Amino acid sequence: MDRAALEREVASAGWVIESGYSENLIIGNAGDLCILLPERSWQGADTEYELYDVEKNVACWVRAIHNTLLCGEVATGARPDTRC
Repeated sequence: MDRAALEREVASAGWVIESGYSENLIIGNAGDLCILLPERSWQGADTEYELYDVEKNVACWVRAIHNTLLCGEVATGARPDTRC
């Protein structure tokens, strides 16, 4: 999947794409929650994405792009049984 396709997928899941930070990183924001997709994500080498809760300073890695509500629950541990 190329960068543009990943950006569309992130946006369709409710994330606001932050542009201008880096050519090597896609950043999606939803309040205090961020999803970070490194360059290797669209080069096919890795399909893990980082979820980061800015307020709680907690991060976790996921393998799928989910909507912002589910990701918030996963990142904070409210849904430990969820496999992403």
